[in-house]
Amino acid sequence: MAILLGFIKNTEQMNQFIMGTYGFLLALLISVPEQDQVKELTDYISGGQLVIYYRSSYVTDNTASSITYIDFCPNGRYRYFYEGSYTVKGTQNTSNRNNRTNGAGVAENEGDWSVLKYEDHFYLEIIDYLGKKTYYLINIGNLMTGSWKQGNTSYAFATNQANCE
Repeated sequence: MAILLGFIKNTEQMNQFIMGTYGFLLALLISVPEQDQVKELTDYISGGQLVIYYRSSYVTDNTASSITYIDFCPNGRYRYFYEGSYTVKGTQNTSNRNNRTNGAGVAENEGDWSVLKYEDHFYLEIIDYLGKKTYYLINIGNLMTGSWKQGNTSYAFATNQANCE
């Protein structure tokens, strides 16, 4: 699922996601009526899992990383699990340069998901357990590829891998 879950930060990134290079699903979506397009895309995403891995730096001693799993269940619900950690090394010019501070955290969320079409683009609508709605542009090219990278963030989507029990 080439869902760009909220990581569009500027117009260039948005254009990259809109202009995906894989046209099979797009051609399929264009050749069917609009309601069927949404259903086809929903069926493709349903039961899939999106994994997002982030690492802040491969160069410095100060690092942060996280992994997020988002399961898109066939019943229209999603499950979200996040785990992150960081390490900060003391500065080289002080006596504590070998001291480090570390931290870690986890988060879970769930709610409802659906696919919408607006002005010739597809969006993922997420409604969290508090009722907050968020919309994410779906990139069909990335969806068909199954994995992509943007900066220090790697994304992978696999059909039929959702953990919905």
